[in-house]
Amino acid sequence: MNQLAILRRHLCILRQVQPPFLYPEKQKILTSLELEELGSTSVRTLERDLKDIESYYGVCVSYCKVYGGYFLDQPADEDLSDFRQFFRLLERCERLAFLTHSKDALSTSKYLLLEDNQELLSLDYMPILWDALRSQRQLTFKYQPFTSDTIKSYVVDPLVLLEFRNRWYLAVWDPKEEKFKTFGLERMLEPALTDTPVRGDRRSQFLALKKDALGVSVKPEDEVEQVILKVQAQVAPYIRTVPIHSSQKILKEEQGELLLSLKLIINPELEREILSYGEQVEVVEPAWLRKRIFLKINQMKK
Repeated sequence: MNQLAILRRHLCILRQVQPPFLYPEKQKILTSLELEELGSTSVRTLERDLKDIESYYGVCVSYCKVYGGYFLDQPADEDLSDFRQFFRLLERCERLAFLTHSKDALSTSKYLLLEDNQELLSLDYMPILWDALRSQRQLTFKYQPFTSDTIKSYVVDPLVLLEFRNRWYLAVWDPKEEKFKTFGLERMLEPALTDTPVRGDRRSQFLALKKDALGVSVKPEDEVEQVILKVQAQVAPYIRTVPIHSSQKILKEEQGELLLSLKLIINPELEREILSYGEQVEVVEPAWLRKRIFLKINQMKK
C-alpha cells in the first residue's frame, strides 16, 4: 500500500474517533474504510492501523467499554487545539500527496496556478526552528525589520510557528524585554540553536492571546474590544462565508446588508482587513477605531 493510501486510511479513522465522541464500533470504522475504497477492511488490518497511528503520530485511539466503541484517548492535560492543528496538517499532507503520488502527477500541474513567491525561500530555516521548538531550547538569530536598516541580534524562547497571509512567522518570548514578539522568517538571518533550555512554558498564554486577535500582532497588555461593522450587500456573502474572525456574529440583516459584531484585539492586521474592503465596510463602533480608519482614508486621499 502506498503512502497516500496509508495516510487516507489514518485520516478516515481519526475523523471518526475525534471529539465530539461518537464511539464508533469496529465494524462501523471498517464500513467507512470500505465506502471510501481504502483497501483491506479486515479486523486485523484495522488493529494494525491503530498501532501505526500511535507509532507514527503519537496519537492513541482506545476502546471504551462503557460506550462500546473507539475514541481519541488524550491525556487530561493535553490541549484539544493541539490535535486539531495536527489533524489540519495531516489533511494538508493528504492533499499534497494526492497531487504528487498521482500516476498522472506531471500533467496535474496544468490544472494548478501556484504563487511563485521568492520570499518563501526563508523556509530553509524551518528545520532548525522546528528543532528549537521540539527540544524547547533557546534560539539565537539576527533580524532586520522592513522599516529599518539596523540588524539586531536576539536570544529568545521559541513558542510556535504561525502562518498568516502566505507568510510564516515565529512567535517567541523575549526574556530580555519580557514580552511576546513575532518575527517574519524571511527577515531572519543566521538562526542557531543553543544549549540553553527555555525559561518557562508561555506557549499556552500566547495561544490564548492569539485566539482573540487577527493576524500575528498580540501583546499581553492588549484588551479585547467589541467592533461593530456595517457590511454592504456586495461583499456580505464573502464575509458571511469566510468570517473576518472566529468571534464574528451577525447582529442584523436588512436588504442584503449585514451588521456584524466582532470581539477581538484591535491591531494593525484588523485595520488593514477593514481597509481592504474599501467603501463596502464601515466601522460603526468603537468611536476611536472609526476615527482612526477615517484619518487613514484621508491620508490616502492626500
